[in-house]
Amino acid sequence: MLFLKAKAWVIFFFLLLFPILGTIVVVTIGRVLEIPGIISIGTVIAWLPIIIVYAGWLWNAGIYLICEPNKMKWFRRLYWAIFIVGFLVGPLLNVLFKDHLPVLMEIIGLLNFIGLLYCINLIRKGLHQRENELGLTGSSRLIDFFLIWLLPVGIWFTQPRIQRALKLSAPDN
Repeated sequence: MLFLKAKAWVIFFFLLLFPILGTIVVVTIGRVLEIPGIISIGTVIAWLPIIIVYAGWLWNAGIYLICEPNKMKWFRRLYWAIFIVGFLVGPLLNVLFKDHLPVLMEIIGLLNFIGLLYCINLIRKGLHQRENELGLTGSSRLIDFFLIWLLPVGIWFTQPRIQRALKLSAPDN
């Protein structure tokens, strides 16, 4: 619930501003001190919050917005499968079979992406269901889907609605 209770500007900061500012600082320090390799390592570390915040936000939104038990079960399994394949199995297979089966890697990446889009769709459906239960009016389903998918832009519109739908606190962003 940590990510859903946060103000929109905090999520935006960690999704976009922190990585950009971190990269600028790392590159500046790397060029001034002339330390080999610090720019590449520091840049990866500066951009790590994007993965953590986006993944955490999606997980929290899915867990707290999806009401139906079957959809919740699908969401949990698919979400973890995406991360296991995307960060463990996918890179391993890429190293082992890159030259022999490049099409396999493309198919795995495409299936992973489709799974992510399905998880986003389940979150969107859960948000609409919660808003309908409270009698709140929502926006277009397609717009909601894209706002969740492109979270640095959509956080300004989606976060206050989720907070109202879950009755967390009065959003004042």
